[in-house]
Amino acid sequence: MSPTAFAALRHRLDTTLTAHGYPGVLDRLPVVPARGERGSLPVLAHLDDALARAGAEADEELADVLRPLARAVTWQQTAAYVAAPPDASFLDLYAHATLAEAPDVAAGLVLLGPGVRYPPHHHPAEEFYLPAGEVWWVHGLGESPVPEPAGELIHHEPWQPHGMWTGERAALLVYVWIGAVGTPSAFC
Repeated sequence: MSPTAFAALRHRLDTTLTAHGYPGVLDRLPVVPARGERGSLPVLAHLDDALARAGAEADEELADVLRPLARAVTWQQTAAYVAAPPDASFLDLYAHATLAEAPDVAAGLVLLGPGVRYPPHHHPAEEFYLPAGEVWWVHGLGESPVPEPAGELIHHEPWQPHGMWTGERAALLVYVWIGAVGTPSAFC
């Protein structure tokens, strides 16, 4: 994985988090990103489209940083989701990858294929997302989805239920977790 691209993404996240009142969050992350292999999950067929969308909807600088990272990480799926997926197509359209992790902070990527209805889920970690494509968000149980533009920071408190919907195209999102990063998310 490209240390230069990771450093650029880390800088962008740090600047964005600081502007939103969360300075120094990433200071505890390793400087060198995790190494891995791309894998063969079905959703990875949509990775190039999600990266193209990042350049068009967020900005080309973010897309340039994400390309080498997204192509070099180990993509996986949450074990609880694999054991009990919310619908028959979900596992074909979802994956996540950890870029770097420390005991109380983690950064990574989420790839959602077209037409995903990622139901409300929660976790003890506080979470920030930087979506590289427009995503419709559900910010609580029983809430209606609302569109959030690419490149805008999304914040969820610990245990806050939230879900995501994609439209006709795949979306790539950068995430940062703070707190209990070792506890995976679970559907509500």
